[in-house]
Amino acid sequence: MRALKIISDLLPIPSYTVILICFFFPFITIKCGTTELVSVTGFDYVVGTDMKEKMKDNEFSKKLEKQLGKDLFGTAGTNLDSLDVDEDGNPIKAESLPLPEETPDEKSSRIVMMIMMGIPFFMAIAGLILSFVKARRKGLLHIIFSSIGFIVLLIFGIIIKSSDELNAVSSMADGMGGGMISIGMGTAYYMATILFLLVIMFFGMLKYLKNLYKEEQAIREEALDEFLTKE
Repeated sequence: MRALKIISDLLPIPSYTVILICFFFPFITIKCGTTELVSVTGFDYVVGTDMKEKMKDNEFSKKLEKQLGKDLFGTAGTNLDSLDVDEDGNPIKAESLPLPEETPDEKSSRIVMMIMMGIPFFMAIAGLILSFVKARRKGLLHIIFSSIGFIVLLIFGIIIKSSDELNAVSSMADGMGGGMISIGMGTAYYMATILFLLVIMFFGMLKYLKNLYKEEQAIREEALDEFLTKE
């Protein structure tokens, strides 16, 4: 039990620290073969980064727009064939085109994702702070914080996997004959999710062993009392 006590004091610190670091690495990646085209970090969601702007500035998006002959990001009435060209005959850069304003649905979706991803981020911060303070039922609090973080990240992954917008990008690429575009969760997402689960499992096991030890102690004391009574 002494060894478990030492581990329980040390394990949360690196676990929550790594989880927080993971938020600054890609949670979603769009790849063409083995080449990464677009990546979105967990912190991008936490601060509500405009994904349209991020994707539009990507070279892959510009090439895809050029091949499809239309603006993928909804610039009203825009067709790349009708754009002004420079002196070399190349279309004027997309930066000169303003992005359309967010629709109410897009804004609501961004706010929901910002709140959703903010929850595990702040659970990791709360867990890290808890690791340095003395508190009753600390193990139970670690289980609660990590369970919330794990469940929310799991739901986030399910939502992303079933996202119509991301599936549309893959479908467009397949329609161009590429068939090599893949959209998946980044390593950082899986690592953060697994570390939350690791903390849950460890403190759950620790709580179970403590309860088992108390039950055994109670049985021994009861047996000892019966023996002394008989004597």
